[in-house]
Amino acid sequence: MTKIPLDTRTNILKTALLLFLEKGYKDVSYQDLVKKTGLSKGAIYHYFASKEELLIAVFDMFFESSKQPAAVEPEDFVKDYDSFRKIYVNIKVGQLNDFKAFLDAELVTFNWVLFCLEAIDASEQLRGVIAELTKLEVKFLEKCFLGLEKHGKLLNGKDPALLAECLYYMLEGAGLVMFLIENKNKKDEDFIVMYDKIIHDFFKII
Repeated sequence: MTKIPLDTRTNILKTALLLFLEKGYKDVSYQDLVKKTGLSKGAIYHYFASKEELLIAVFDMFFESSKQPAAVEPEDFVKDYDSFRKIYVNIKVGQLNDFKAFLDAELVTFNWVLFCLEAIDASEQLRGVIAELTKLEVKFLEKCFLGLEKHGKLLNGKDPALLAECLYYMLEGAGLVMFLIENKNKKDEDFIVMYDKIIHDFFKII
Protein backbone atom coordinates (compact mmCIF):
# COMPACT_ATOMS: atom_id res chain seq x y z
CA MET A 1 0.00 0.00 0.00
CA THR A 2 1.37 3.41 -0.94
CA LYS A 3 2.11 5.59 2.06
CA ILE A 4 0.14 8.85 1.95
CA PRO A 5 2.11 11.96 2.94
CA LEU A 6 0.34 13.33 5.99
CA ASP A 7 0.73 16.97 4.97
CA THR A 8 -0.91 16.39 1.57
CA ARG A 9 -3.75 14.36 3.03
CA THR A 10 -4.29 16.94 5.75
CA ASN A 11 -4.32 19.73 3.16
CA ILE A 12 -7.09 17.93 1.26
CA LEU A 13 -9.12 17.38 4.43
CA LYS A 14 -8.82 20.96 5.64
CA THR A 15 -9.69 22.31 2.22
CA ALA A 16 -12.65 19.96 1.88
CA LEU A 17 -14.05 20.96 5.26
CA LEU A 18 -13.82 24.67 4.49
CA LEU A 19 -15.48 24.11 1.12
CA PHE A 20 -18.23 22.00 2.70
CA LEU A 21 -18.89 24.81 5.17
CA GLU A 22 -18.90 27.44 2.43
CA LYS A 23 -20.95 25.65 -0.24
CA GLY A 24 -22.55 22.62 1.42
CA TYR A 25 -21.51 19.00 0.98
CA LYS A 26 -23.64 18.27 -2.09
CA ASP A 27 -22.43 21.32 -4.02
CA VAL A 28 -18.70 20.70 -3.59
CA SER A 29 -17.05 18.98 -6.56
CA TYR A 30 -13.64 17.44 -7.04
CA GLN A 31 -12.93 20.33 -9.40
CA ASP A 32 -13.41 22.69 -6.44
CA LEU A 33 -10.84 20.68 -4.51
CA VAL A 34 -8.45 20.78 -7.47
CA LYS A 35 -8.65 24.58 -7.59
CA LYS A 36 -8.22 25.06 -3.86
CA THR A 37 -5.53 22.46 -3.17
CA GLY A 38 -3.49 22.81 -6.37
CA LEU A 39 -3.53 19.03 -6.76
CA SER A 40 -4.70 17.12 -9.80
CA LYS A 41 -8.05 15.34 -9.77
CA GLY A 42 -6.22 12.04 -10.10
CA ALA A 43 -4.09 12.84 -7.05
CA ILE A 44 -7.17 13.56 -4.95
CA TYR A 45 -8.81 10.34 -6.16
CA HIS A 46 -5.62 8.54 -5.12
CA TYR A 47 -6.23 9.61 -1.53
CA PHE A 48 -10.02 9.43 -1.52
CA ALA A 49 -11.85 7.20 -3.99
CA SER A 50 -15.21 8.91 -3.50
CA LYS A 51 -16.70 12.06 -2.03
CA GLU A 52 -18.36 10.01 0.71
CA GLU A 53 -14.99 8.52 1.65
CA LEU A 54 -13.63 12.07 1.84
CA LEU A 55 -16.61 13.10 3.98
CA ILE A 56 -15.98 10.25 6.44
CA ALA A 57 -12.31 11.21 6.62
CA VAL A 58 -13.22 14.84 7.36
CA PHE A 59 -15.35 13.74 10.31
CA ASP A 60 -12.67 11.30 11.46
CA MET A 61 -10.28 14.25 11.49
CA PHE A 62 -12.75 16.27 13.54
CA PHE A 63 -13.42 13.42 15.97
CA GLU A 64 -9.71 12.78 16.42
CA SER A 65 -9.16 16.44 17.30
CA SER A 66 -12.04 16.39 19.81
CA LYS A 67 -11.27 13.23 21.77
CA GLN A 68 -11.38 13.37 25.54
CA PRO A 69 -7.81 13.67 26.92
CA ALA A 70 -6.47 10.19 27.67
CA ALA A 71 -4.84 11.42 30.88
CA VAL A 72 -8.13 12.56 32.38
CA GLU A 73 -9.66 10.10 34.86
CA PRO A 74 -12.98 11.72 35.78
CA GLU A 75 -13.80 9.20 38.50
CA ASP A 76 -10.79 10.46 40.45
CA PHE A 77 -10.96 14.12 39.47
CA VAL A 78 -14.68 14.74 39.93
CA LYS A 79 -15.29 15.10 43.66
CA ASP A 80 -18.15 17.61 43.70
CA TYR A 81 -20.43 19.55 41.37
CA ASP A 82 -17.93 22.35 40.79
CA SER A 83 -15.17 19.96 39.73
CA PHE A 84 -17.68 18.21 37.44
CA ARG A 85 -18.49 21.47 35.66
CA LYS A 86 -14.84 22.47 35.52
CA ILE A 87 -13.58 19.28 33.89
CA TYR A 88 -16.33 19.20 31.27
CA VAL A 89 -16.17 22.88 30.31
CA ASN A 90 -12.35 22.91 30.27
CA ILE A 91 -12.30 19.90 27.97
CA LYS A 92 -14.76 21.57 25.59
CA VAL A 93 -12.64 24.74 25.55
CA GLY A 94 -9.53 22.68 24.83
CA GLN A 95 -11.22 20.73 22.05
CA LEU A 96 -12.46 23.90 20.42
CA ASN A 97 -9.06 25.60 20.58
CA ASP A 98 -7.21 22.52 19.32
CA PHE A 99 -9.54 22.17 16.36
CA LYS A 100 -9.28 25.86 15.46
CA ALA A 101 -5.49 25.67 15.65
CA PHE A 102 -5.50 22.59 13.45
CA LEU A 103 -7.79 24.15 10.87
CA ASP A 104 -6.13 27.59 10.99
CA ALA A 105 -9.53 29.20 10.53
CA GLU A 106 -12.63 30.34 12.37
CA LEU A 107 -15.57 28.00 11.91
CA VAL A 108 -18.87 29.56 10.98
CA THR A 109 -21.01 27.90 13.64
CA PHE A 110 -24.35 28.03 11.83
CA ASN A 111 -22.81 26.64 8.63
CA TRP A 112 -21.16 23.92 10.69
CA VAL A 113 -24.52 22.67 11.96
CA LEU A 114 -26.08 22.77 8.51
CA PHE A 115 -23.13 20.86 7.10
CA CYS A 116 -23.38 18.24 9.85
CA LEU A 117 -27.09 17.73 9.23
CA GLU A 118 -26.56 17.45 5.48
CA ALA A 119 -23.63 15.07 5.91
CA ILE A 120 -25.51 12.80 8.31
CA ASP A 121 -28.38 12.60 5.84
CA ALA A 122 -25.98 11.77 3.01
CA SER A 123 -24.05 8.94 4.64
CA GLU A 124 -25.31 5.92 6.55
CA GLN A 125 -21.74 5.08 7.52
CA LEU A 126 -21.33 8.51 9.06
CA ARG A 127 -24.50 8.02 11.10
CA GLY A 128 -22.87 4.94 12.60
CA VAL A 129 -19.68 6.86 13.37
CA ILE A 130 -21.61 9.61 15.13
CA ALA A 131 -23.59 7.04 17.10
CA GLU A 132 -20.31 5.62 18.41
CA LEU A 133 -19.04 9.09 19.29
CA THR A 134 -22.26 9.73 21.21
CA LYS A 135 -21.67 6.57 23.24
CA LEU A 136 -18.17 7.76 24.12
CA GLU A 137 -19.43 11.18 25.23
CA VAL A 138 -22.17 9.62 27.38
CA LYS A 139 -19.66 7.19 28.87
CA PHE A 140 -17.37 10.05 29.84
CA LEU A 141 -20.22 11.85 31.58
CA GLU A 142 -21.16 8.61 33.33
CA LYS A 143 -17.62 8.38 34.71
CA CYS A 144 -18.02 11.93 36.00
CA PHE A 145 -21.19 10.93 37.84
CA LEU A 146 -19.41 7.85 39.16
CA GLY A 147 -16.81 10.24 40.56
CA LEU A 148 -19.56 12.09 42.42
CA GLU A 149 -20.88 8.78 43.69
CA LYS A 150 -17.40 7.67 44.77
CA HIS A 151 -16.98 10.83 46.83
CA GLY A 152 -20.44 10.70 48.37
CA LYS A 153 -21.86 13.61 46.35
CA LEU A 154 -24.55 11.69 44.49
CA LEU A 155 -27.82 10.93 46.21
CA ASN A 156 -28.54 7.26 46.85
CA GLY A 157 -30.60 5.60 44.16
CA LYS A 158 -29.41 7.89 41.36
CA ASP A 159 -28.25 5.96 38.28
CA PRO A 160 -25.00 7.46 36.87
CA ALA A 161 -25.63 5.98 33.42
CA LEU A 162 -29.15 7.43 33.20
CA LEU A 163 -28.01 10.82 34.51
CA ALA A 164 -25.19 10.88 31.95
CA GLU A 165 -27.57 10.17 29.08
CA CYS A 166 -30.05 12.82 30.23
CA LEU A 167 -27.37 15.48 30.66
CA TYR A 168 -25.78 14.70 27.29
CA TYR A 169 -29.03 15.19 25.41
CA MET A 170 -29.81 18.35 27.38
CA LEU A 171 -26.43 19.79 26.37
CA GLU A 172 -26.82 18.75 22.75
CA GLY A 173 -30.39 20.03 22.56
CA ALA A 174 -29.51 23.39 24.09
CA GLY A 175 -26.63 23.77 21.66
CA LEU A 176 -28.86 23.03 18.69
CA VAL A 177 -31.41 25.60 19.86
CA MET A 178 -28.67 28.22 20.06
CA PHE A 179 -27.51 27.33 16.56
CA LEU A 180 -30.85 27.20 14.81
CA ILE A 181 -33.29 29.35 16.73
CA GLU A 182 -31.92 31.86 19.20
CA ASN A 183 -29.07 33.45 17.28
CA LYS A 184 -27.21 32.27 14.22
CA ASN A 185 -24.27 34.52 15.08
CA LYS A 186 -23.44 33.13 18.50
CA LYS A 187 -19.75 33.16 19.37
CA ASP A 188 -17.83 30.14 20.62
CA GLU A 189 -17.65 31.68 24.09
CA ASP A 190 -21.45 31.74 24.24
CA PHE A 191 -21.57 27.99 23.85
CA ILE A 192 -19.05 27.47 26.64
CA VAL A 193 -21.22 29.63 28.92
CA MET A 194 -24.22 27.58 27.84
CA TYR A 195 -22.49 24.29 28.73
CA ASP A 196 -21.62 25.65 32.17
CA LYS A 197 -25.16 26.90 32.82
CA ILE A 198 -26.84 23.67 31.68
CA ILE A 199 -24.66 21.58 34.01
CA HIS A 200 -25.27 24.02 36.86
CA ASP A 201 -29.04 23.88 36.33
CA PHE A 202 -29.00 20.10 35.93
CA PHE A 203 -27.51 19.69 39.38
CA LYS A 204 -30.31 21.79 40.80
CA ILE A 205 -32.84 19.37 39.31
CA ILE A 206 -31.20 16.20 40.58
